[in-house]
Amino acid sequence: MTAPPPSGAHAIPLPASDDTSPSDDLDDMHQDAIPGFGTDMDADEPARSVHAGRIVLTVLAVVAAVALVGVIAAGAVTASARHGAEQAQAVLRETNTIATRFAKAHKASDLADAKAWSRLDRRISDNARILDEPAARLSIRDAGSLKDRAGKANKDTNTLVSAARRALAIKQEADARESLAKAVGEATKLRDGAKRDDDTGTAIDDLTTILERAAEPGKDVTVKELEDLVSRVEQARKTLEQAIATQAEHAKAKRAAEEKAARERQERERQAEQQTVPDPTPPQQQQQWIPQYQSGQSGQSGQSGGTGSQPGNGWSVPAPSDGNGLPGNDPGL
Repeated sequence: MTAPPPSGAHAIPLPASDDTSPSDDLDDMHQDAIPGFGTDMDADEPARSVHAGRIVLTVLAVVAAVALVGVIAAGAVTASARHGAEQAQAVLRETNTIATRFAKAHKASDLADAKAWSRLDRRISDNARILDEPAARLSIRDAGSLKDRAGKANKDTNTLVSAARRALAIKQEADARESLAKAVGEATKLRDGAKRDDDTGTAIDDLTTILERAAEPGKDVTVKELEDLVSRVEQARKTLEQAIATQAEHAKAKRAAEEKAARERQERERQAEQQTVPDPTPPQQQQQWIPQYQSGQSGQSGQSGGTGSQPGNGWSVPAPSDGNGLPGNDPGL
């Protein structure tokens, strides 16, 4: 007696012929369960080979694509690193150009701190070596290192340029204040020694006004304002110098006129004196000696006396004059 099939299971129909053995039935069941069993294997072999080849090609293509993607990705990373280094070099080059121009325009003595100038000069030399490195041929690691060094050098250069500019401004202000003090001193000395008159009065007043402003310029003035004060003081001083020169010319001309007038006055006085002096006395005419006779007297006639008169004679002869109004001896008598 055959057991009934499980509930829900489908019954397997048995062949109607009684000639089929149970083993044959089992063989037929196995053959039905294996796909393709009972077909022509030689006819399906080319199709399966083509399918397997396609699978291999697909796998290889995927592997190649992955490798290519990796290569491309690696190349992109390298290119990016090199590009970053080149950009860092470009920024450093611009900053280094500014620093170089500053260094060429000034020297250590122009700065209040000479060390600020020497530090900047060394930094410029180091920057040149960084800028000479070929970023386009470096590896990823070297390109990254170059980028970092260029960035740090750029930052240091900016810092040193700023420090040098401050040192320059301090020195320029000190120099401007020193120049102003010197200009004020010279102008004050000139003004105090000037003689005030019509030639110099206005120049003295103008110089005094600017000296009052320049004497105490204040702490907040800029270098340009200090230099402007120096220029104004010097210009006012030169104006006073010119006024003093004009004053000297006028004084010289006045003295010359006075001297000329004095000479002319002296000449007129001399001519007046010559006109009032009388002519010299003309020479006296020679007197004639006339004998004088006295009556009642007797004496020897024909005798002459050397003294002009002889007692006892009857006549006397005056002595000739010697030019001074006094009688003298006349040897001829």
